[in-house]
Parts: sequence; structure tokens; C-alpha cells
Amino acid sequence: MPKSLQSVPLSRPPQLYSPSSPVPIPPVTTAYHSPLEPTYSTASRSFQGRKVPLFLDTSNADNDLLFPQPSITTPIIPVTPSQSFPSSGLVSPSTRRPSNLAVGSQQSFIQRKSFAEIVIFTNAQYNQLKILCSDKTLSAYNAEIWESILVNEKFPTTNSGIIFYESVLVVSTSYLVLILTSDYLRQDAYDVEMATVSLAIEFATNNEKTANFNTLLLHCLSQIRRVLEPEFTGDIPVSAYNSLFLIRVFSKHFIGNMTRDEIHRQFEGQCLDDDIVDKHMINGLTCEENKYTRIELGHNNLVIDLLVIQDSRSKSEQLLDCLVTVISTLDPISNASTYEFYQECLNTLLALLSTQIHQPSANQLDNNYFLNILLTCFSNDIDILTKRLIMNFVEQKSPPPASTNVVYNAYSYLFPGRSSAALPADIPPIAERSLLILLLLASQWKMPGQDKNKFREAIKSLKDSQISEDSDMAISFRALYQLICRQLSNEEICLILYLFMVENEDFRVYVLSRLDPEILLLQILRLLYDGVEGKANYSQMYILLTILLLFSQDEVFNENIQKIQITYQPWFTERLLKSISLGGLTYLVLIRIIQYNLCSHRDVYFHTSSLAIMANLGSSIQDTHPYVAQRLVNLFDIVAKRYQKLYKKAQEGEEENSDDISIYGDLVCLVLEIINSVLTRRLNLNPELIYSLLHKKDLFTRFQSHPRFSELIANINNVTSYFHVRISESNLKSPSAEEISELIETTARTWPPGRLKEFPDLKFQYEEESESQEFFCPYVWALIYRHTWIYWDEEKARILHDYIM
Repeated sequence: MPKSLQSVPLSRPPQLYSPSSPVPIPPVTTAYHSPLEPTYSTASRSFQGRKVPLFLDTSNADNDLLFPQPSITTPIIPVTPSQSFPSSGLVSPSTRRPSNLAVGSQQSFIQRKSFAEIVIFTNAQYNQLKILCSDKTLSAYNAEIWESILVNEKFPTTNSGIIFYESVLVVSTSYLVLILTSDYLRQDAYDVEMATVSLAIEFATNNEKTANFNTLLLHCLSQIRRVLEPEFTGDIPVSAYNSLFLIRVFSKHFIGNMTRDEIHRQFEGQCLDDDIVDKHMINGLTCEENKYTRIELGHNNLVIDLLVIQDSRSKSEQLLDCLVTVISTLDPISNASTYEFYQECLNTLLALLSTQIHQPSANQLDNNYFLNILLTCFSNDIDILTKRLIMNFVEQKSPPPASTNVVYNAYSYLFPGRSSAALPADIPPIAERSLLILLLLASQWKMPGQDKNKFREAIKSLKDSQISEDSDMAISFRALYQLICRQLSNEEICLILYLFMVENEDFRVYVLSRLDPEILLLQILRLLYDGVEGKANYSQMYILLTILLLFSQDEVFNENIQKIQITYQPWFTERLLKSISLGGLTYLVLIRIIQYNLCSHRDVYFHTSSLAIMANLGSSIQDTHPYVAQRLVNLFDIVAKRYQKLYKKAQEGEEENSDDISIYGDLVCLVLEIINSVLTRRLNLNPELIYSLLHKKDLFTRFQSHPRFSELIANINNVTSYFHVRISESNLKSPSAEEISELIETTARTWPPGRLKEFPDLKFQYEEESESQEFFCPYVWALIYRHTWIYWDEEKARILHDYIM
């Protein structure tokens, strides 16, 4: 008798940790409602040391002459893995494997032979930086010295990603070609790091005596507060950009080489001449009465905001407050200097949060100094910050043109109809950084006393502006969806789609209710189809499979994709399919993933997730394409043969891994349940599946006495026997495949109901574990690391050490 519904967890997806590391709680589980009680326990699903055949035979050697295969008018392209198969044995969830995720290496950068080769700062700038980092104390109120450091020359706009027209100019006989590759940004990031490393060491050593870093921070905070004043207009002062640039550069060095307490001491040291200003009374007035009081230094807009000194909060919290306020309120495209400054604020925030990249695990909260402050002290700002970050991504605002630039003017003159939009359509730098910051913050552990990550709750609260125009959290779901469809190949886009599908019910309903699901689904299928051969990062494959599983949980969506016919897809190379339903194509891609996985990757999450999606689609499938039916039955043939071989060895007393037997037993059971789901609910609509079952009917008879599979096999034998008798009674002589197919289709219309035993619906539901950060944090940091506008030492990026390179 069928057992009650049960929840059986699947193995966690990410292969991120070495076997010596403690195995974390799986970040992702799937609630599996099975009609049959499994004969294995949850603990047995370690999936280690399994042996599988080096080649999966999908040939049709056992063809019955009575049921010839349908004639094939199109060439069959064999499925051959692009990689050579490794030795037998499925990998454990903690085994390292090769991946196409290019995390990065110092070998990507030009190794300078001498400091003189690094041309990042002018001689004057470098000399002033040496004074700043020396053992000489610089008074905060010395206008001359601070003007020479912060005002006289602007520091280079490195690590920005802005496409400046003067970067590279190639002149041909007929037109100008503007070129800027990521190598320039990568080299700039590396050169800034190398140019300042010795200065940072000296700075950190002398700061306890001189407090020059704290004075620099005072100037930086004062400049940012001035920019944020309501009456401020025009270009961002050079002093504001320079001070923030220096804070970011030196903070990053401190964070990468110091403990939490040492970082705290560097940031919270007191300026040696703070006592010049009475912290309680200024000019006989209280702090509130002196809200806009500041000390003017010289004639170059240098100021010291007295409220920075009077603020009882730590300087670290004040800095984060300024950055969050700039990101949340400033319009980056008002002019080029604002865009540049806004971008530097995003860079600085990432640099401050990078304490986590230097930790061996994402759960070491105590060591993440700035991250902890942000997550605990800014709960009231999370909603507006989240909305602004996602709006930056959705709006995709490009840098404003520097209209005074000579090369830009020449280009505009020659090509008046073109702009920066005519250049390669990469994600604009602010959109890219905003998205990565949001992903990073949403992937963090919930803080003590919190039920859930606050940034995920903010994502959950976002509304569609077309429905809730007056909501403070309204964004355009249409614009977000269209952007995701255009850029889905980017891994960060897959992650934001996953986050919105999991957290935001309104967006999930919007996506699933669209009348054009093929636009997004075809891209997902193509990425999975190519990725299984190693053309995509494994983590991206996990995310895409999970998104597909989320789609398959919706019955209306499942019905719709069965009715949408897809024409020839050039990326699908197994066979030339002129027309197939979107649901059928989904089945083919999933079967391909399972087959490749069992013979090559040996990753348990691949085949369990793929079968879960197929099971969810099973009750909706109709008008099965002949090739889909053949592949589904051949899939049973593959797993059944392997299960029989393992079972026979165990019966003969040969030493065999019991996990292997249970795993392949599970696969046999799931494939049988999927076939049964189609037969019991849509038999009359799937004659091609009946044809394939008749063609391979002997495969199923050998399992009819198996205690675990007998009920499922009985239904299939019932169907094949019924149709076999009807074909025999037709007295067809040497029937062709077309004649048999026509007879099956006619007989299926008169199929008597109630002949098959019905089982409860086979449905899978995706559930994310509370500790999913063990997967997402390293993954997001790997994406940030791969973007080369900030340089991190590969050896010190400890959170990535066990990530699959």
C-alpha cells in the first residue's frame, strides 16, 4: 500500500568544501512527496565511492520486429561527452572538480620589475602620500598641507570601469575606433595595490603616534557631509573624491592584513588636535544649534564639519552612514564627477565589507567588523538601500559624457548620432557594483535576534510599480524581467533571478503568469545544455536547475509550456528537431543532464534536481515527441541495467557499496514514477510514449516481481499488454512504424478508465536551508573577485580557498 507523504531531503548542491572541512548543513533541500516509501535513510545519501559504467549504452539492440522504431528522416547526432570520462566512482559533495569559473590569478597582471614602472601617481602626489604616511603628525587644520594632498591634483580614476574616451584611441583611415578591455582595469587595480602597499605598512605603523589616518577620515567625512547638504549643487569637489579614494585604498590594506581589534584601533583613534574644538559648546551654542557649523580651511572648499567630531558614534559607523546615505539619495548621473564619486562610494563599501573574503568561512561573524556594523546599526535604512541598489541595476545608467574632453568632442563631431550606448553593451559600472553589493548583503547570515536576513526581507517587500504605484518599495517588474532575459548568461543575473523567485511572491507570480515563458525558459535550457559539458560554472548550473525547479512547481506554467511549439534551435545538437513543445525540449535537456552526470560529473544534485523537475512536469505532459519518449525509456534502461548489475553483485556476495545500490534504486523508482504519472493522467494524449514502452516492454517485465517496483511495473505492464493485444488483433502484416503509431493513437482514445492504479501526485517543492550562506557567500565573493576593478591577493582571499577553481 502507498505510504503517507514524506519529506526526503536531497543532497546539498554546492561542491565548495574540502573533505577535511566540517560538512555544513545542506543549504538546499527538496520536499519530496513520494507515493512509495523509500528503502533508504537520509543518512545513507552520502553518495561517496559509487561506481558507474564508463559508457552508458543507449543503443536499441533489443528491437522487437513487431514494433519497429519510427522512421527517422533527420540525422541523429550522437551524444558524446566532450570530456574523457574519469575513473569510476561518483564524487562526494566535497570533492574538488575543474570548473570554468575564472576566479583569477596574479599571473593575469603584469609583474612590474621595479616601482618606477608603476605610473599611477604623479611625483607630487607620491611625495604628499609619503608625508601623510610618515611619522610626522599633520594637523587637521593645516590648510596648506591638506590642500596639497586632497585638492591640488585629482587621483586617477582607476578601478572604476568607466569607459573614458581618452583611454585608447586607434585612428584608421575612415573612422575612430574606441577600445577599452578589462585588462586595463585589471592592471590599474594591480598597480594601485603595488604602489600603495609599502605606504600602507608605514601608515599603519605610524598612525598610532600621528593619527594621520584619523585626520584623513575626519576630512573625508566632512567632505561627504557637505556633498549631502540639500543646498549643495554642481560638481563633486576634488577633495571629496580624493579623500574617499585614499580611505578606500588604505582601508583595504588594513582589512587584508589586520585583526578585527587592530582595524578598530586604526579607525577609532582620536585626532591629536581634536581638543581645539570644544565638543559640547561652539561659540556658546549647543550641537543642535550648530547643525551646519563648520570650520573653513583656506580658499579651496576644504572644511571640517564639527558634527563629525561631536558625533558620539564610532568613525566606522559614521563612514558607513555616509556611504549608505550617498548610495541611497544621490543621483549618480547628474554629472560626470557625481557618477565617479558615487562609484567610488560603492567601491569603498565593497572594500570595507571585504573582511569576509579574508575569513575561511562565511559564518565567522565576529571577525567581520564593518559588515557587522552595517547589519546591526542600519536596520532602518535597509529598505531604501535595497530599493536603490536594485533600481541602479534596473536603470542601467551609463556614465555621463565628459563634454569638455577633446577626444569626446572629436568623436561626437564625427559620429553625432552615437553615444556611449553605441559601445559594447556591458553592464554599466554602477549597475554592476550595485547588483553585487545587494547579492552579497542578501547572502549573509541573519544576525543574532533576527528571524531572517533583513535584506532578503526588503527584497520580499518590493512591489510592482504598475500595480502599487504609491508604494515606497515599488519597482518596475517588467523592466527587471526584461533585463534578466537580456543578460541571463551573467552569473550575477542568475543569482538575482533566484533571489527574487525565492523571496518575492509578487515577482514570482509575475514571471510565471507571463504569456511568453519561452523567452526566459529557452535561455535557461540552453545554458544548462551547454553547461553540462563544462562550458559553465557548476554553481551557475545549480542555480539554474533550482530556478527551473521553482518554475515547475506551478501547474499553470507546466500546462502552458506543453502547448507552446518551438522551432529548430541551433544549440540543440543531439538531433535536428524542426518542431517540439517547450515542455518536451525541457525533458530532453534534463535527460541529457542526467546522462552526462551519471557518466561524467557524478554529482548527486544534478540528477536528483533534474528528476524532480521531470516529476513535476509529468502530470502535465502531452503530445510527447517521439524522440522525447525514446529518451525517457532509454533513461530507464540505463539506470535499470546499472541497478541490476550492482544488485546481482551484492547477491553473489561481492563487496559493493550499499549507497550505490540505494542510489540507483532511487533513480529506477523515480523514472518509473514519472512514467506512471504520465500514463495515469494523460495516457490518451501521449501515444508516442506508449509506442516506446511497447518497443522496450521486456525491460519492465524483469522488475515485475521486485518488491519495491512491483506496483509501478504492474501499471506499465497493464498498458503494454492491452495495446499489444489490440495490435495483434489488427492482423497487420509487416506493419510499418506509422501504421502502429496510428493504431496506438486510435486505441488510446478508447482506453477504459480505472484500469491503472493511481498513486498520489509526485511533486517536489524547493526549500532553502537557513544556512544557505555556506554556498552563497563564497559564490558571490568569487564573482566579486573575478571583476578586476579591485585587487585582492589570491593567497589572502581565504573564503575562496576551498571554492572550486
